[in-house]
Amino acid sequence: TADLRTEGGAASLCGGCFDNFGGTRRSFRNYSRQVLICFSLVACLLELSLNAGVIAAFQPVIVQHFGWTSSEIACVSSAGALLSIAISFLVAHLRLPERFQALGAACCYLLSVLTFSTPPLSQGRLIAGVMLGISAQIMLYAPLEAIFAQLIGRTRVTTELATLLSLAPAVGTALGTLLAPACVAAAGQWAGTAVALPALAAVLGMSVELTLGCCALGSPPELRRSLMEAE
Repeated sequence: TADLRTEGGAASLCGGCFDNFGGTRRSFRNYSRQVLICFSLVACLLELSLNAGVIAAFQPVIVQHFGWTSSEIACVSSAGALLSIAISFLVAHLRLPERFQALGAACCYLLSVLTFSTPPLSQGRLIAGVMLGISAQIMLYAPLEAIFAQLIGRTRVTTELATLLSLAPAVGTALGTLLAPACVAAAGQWAGTAVALPALAAVLGMSVELTLGCCALGSPPELRRSLMEAE
């Protein structure tokens, strides 16, 4: 149709390339939508777990159960800021493959939530959970955005796609913050570990994609690979 031809031209694709971008009869429009949904779900689920179970819950839990003061909490916040700088330099120096760095970061999200929420409560594990969460957030988004651009094609990542992808962690953060009071109430109980389920789902989904190459993290079809090499 005229609309599809126009869209294909805007994406710098010929008609055949646009219609079969993600494989036989898998158009660029459908493929890019599926990839966006997969990536958005992963980011949203990870942030939901981390914010509900760790970030928003840390201060209430540490104050209620261990009587911390604002000075002690400020020390942890300062340590987290320093750690974020160190992790940024370390990740830049290591130059890990994007897919494995993203999966490793997702596993850190899950480990952070489990470390924080597994009973009995421990000051050391609460702090460790926060630090793992900070590290995970720094490690995740650069490779995730790079993989997204590789799959779609860097010249075809529009402002709309980039904006929608960046909204996903914000939505997860908002939902996690809303759920945080329930997690604070369940702190120190095995029921509190249920907050790790969204992160577990995200990690399993990413692992399947890396292993089987289904749609989002899989190897690109030959047509798409040749287009990317041409770019």
